[in-house]
Amino acid sequence: MICWQPAPEGRHDQRIEQYPQPTNPAGATLLFYRMQQETKIAPSLPLRYGVLCNGPVFQRWQADAVRELNRHGHQLVLLIVDDRPVEKSSRFRRILNKKWSTILYTSLENRVFKPGAKSPADLGKELRGIAMLNCTPEQKGYSEYFTDADLAAIRNHHLDFILRFGFNIIRGGILSAARLGVWSFHHDDEMVYRGGPPGFWEIFRGDPVNGAIMQRLTEKLDGGIILQKGYLKTVMHSYRENLDQILSVSSEWPARQADTVSRNIDGVDDMIPQDMPSSRTTAPLYRVPGNLQMLKFLFLLMRNRLKFYYLEFFAAEAWNVGVIRKPIGDVALTNEKLVEADVTWLPEVPRPGYLADPAGFMVGDMLHILAEEYDYALQKAGITEFTWDSNTARAHHPGGAIPPGGMAEGVPHLSYPYVFEHDGTVWCVPESYQSSRITLFRRDTAGGTFVHDRVLLAGVRAVDPTLIFYNGMWWLFFTDREYSNTHLFLYHSKELTGEFKPHRLNPVKIDIRSARPAGTPFIREGVLYRPAQDCSVTYGGRVVLNRVVRLTTDDFAEEPVNYIEPVRGSRYSKALHTISSAGAFTLIDGKRYRLSYSYLLSQVRSKIKRKGPGHV
Repeated sequence: MICWQPAPEGRHDQRIEQYPQPTNPAGATLLFYRMQQETKIAPSLPLRYGVLCNGPVFQRWQADAVRELNRHGHQLVLLIVDDRPVEKSSRFRRILNKKWSTILYTSLENRVFKPGAKSPADLGKELRGIAMLNCTPEQKGYSEYFTDADLAAIRNHHLDFILRFGFNIIRGGILSAARLGVWSFHHDDEMVYRGGPPGFWEIFRGDPVNGAIMQRLTEKLDGGIILQKGYLKTVMHSYRENLDQILSVSSEWPARQADTVSRNIDGVDDMIPQDMPSSRTTAPLYRVPGNLQMLKFLFLLMRNRLKFYYLEFFAAEAWNVGVIRKPIGDVALTNEKLVEADVTWLPEVPRPGYLADPAGFMVGDMLHILAEEYDYALQKAGITEFTWDSNTARAHHPGGAIPPGGMAEGVPHLSYPYVFEHDGTVWCVPESYQSSRITLFRRDTAGGTFVHDRVLLAGVRAVDPTLIFYNGMWWLFFTDREYSNTHLFLYHSKELTGEFKPHRLNPVKIDIRSARPAGTPFIREGVLYRPAQDCSVTYGGRVVLNRVVRLTTDDFAEEPVNYIEPVRGSRYSKALHTISSAGAFTLIDGKRYRLSYSYLLSQVRSKIKRKGPGHV
């Protein structure tokens, strides 16, 4: 046993036709997303952990995972290093040993496809003083077994868990050498893709969703206990970017899992709940692609990239708002698909803009509709109001935002005016992520405008904030700007005007198919339903209706029960990403594409500015 010494200085939107079906809809309920804070977080009880690795130089995403665990107060006490020597051979021997049937992939893997998340990160100085154990496991078939002496040395450190960043298929005593076992990653949805390479076959097969898991390893290959699981949008036009996002996001999971466990220690030996699911995958085993498959893959990348840039710069989204003469439950829970005859569309706003994110409330027989009005030329969104006569089905657009001049002074982007009624008052919570706060507005019936009431939550870049009162509590859902389509956050308060506290499992869900809020949650026969956006194929492609299974301050789970597809036969048939309740009416939006010079200029300007992180 020796202490670690520092290393010497100088070392080292695409769109497809078919939506994926969820394979594990409640599987992303114990996931973590690091809020942008650099201060240390003190867990209830720090955990002791070790790392299986190849030395002091990690891949960047692995180094990030170790640093994040340290930031949360957990203690790295042992490095378990693969001590097997690297075989050296002559150049001639290396040429003879090459597997020529896969040479195209292996040649491009680290030259063209290597993401930033896999770049080397030397932690030698940071790990100074950490105990190191050099191990040479015994090879039996495809599996590696640690010796009794090495296992005894590992157990002497009384580890809570071991993080696997090295070695190959491990079995035997190492799996129980720490109280919580060995945590390992698989950067695909194991129910669809076993083997590897990670993030590759999703692009090859045109699968718009790329899953990832962190599991506690068991003796059964690909049959570990699922600790965390998430679903991201496949980056069809870039293998490097697709792999980069999967690795970067999953690097935050060990710290969140360790925090979750440390808050639930009750003195028992096994702190992983026994009812956590083990994978029962029967998915086919994928391997390194052959040369002919790689030629097809390169063609797909080129085609997808051309399509991506065309849509990115020339296909302007043109949204509009529609009214349906049915309450939201009748629209969202039916098996019948929406058709053009079901919807009355509002007049389109003049170019170069659109209307989206509708919400409404009734005043007598008059339906008041709030919506985001976006202007491509100004690259700015604001809230505008329409009145819609339910008798004549005519809309009146008085113009101006609410209140005139905007709901939030100095905020250049204001959208998603979420509306609800409580205690006889109409309230509105718009999205204003650029202000880093969630603000509550109250409707002044005398003046007919919304006035500032209070800040509900500060220090968050919240996207699509949505409130619902359920089981005696107020629940606030939103996604964060950095991962606006995937990471769902949840806060709660006993009073609308009280302090909103974060849910213990934030983010409670990571799923490109069903995380981002999409309108009004509603209760039918005692069951809470939450609309969410399915952005797996295209942004706001359709609305998925989630049935909330568990909702407490300590737990959250939901499952998809229905899908609200874009309106058939309508000019707005490309997407639908909002469904809101307005008494006996339901409001939706729909998308079409059009060519727009202003849109092209706005996209070019936004690419040049690159002000901050975008959507994943």
